[in-house]
Amino acid sequence: MHAEDTNLLAAIRWVMIPVEIEESLIYVPKTLPSNWWRTPPLSATRRLGAIWAKRSRTPVLRVPSAVTRGEFNYVLNPRHPDFARLRIGKAVAFAFDHGTL
Repeated sequence: MHAEDTNLLAAIRWVMIPVEIEESLIYVPKTLPSNWWRTPPLSATRRLGAIWAKRSRTPVLRVPSAVTRGEFNYVLNPRHPDFARLRIGKAVAFAFDHGTL
């Protein structure tokens, strides 16, 4: 978890929203900028996302998590014509484990 003020995280009501995504709707970059995991994010990393959004290849971009190695983050583009093909579920209440904050 990247958070400088964990009290802020505990003060907000969080939800999780499940999304089912067809593999064909996901763009996975073949290469990433070196040191892509750095904080704050490198301009090259931000540029990768900006180019993906501008080219509008897919409604979903998959990138590795800089926080949890082996996990991924999915960036959604609701302006993409195929965004409606994502199956978005109902929001479910979520609370952080205070032991991990």
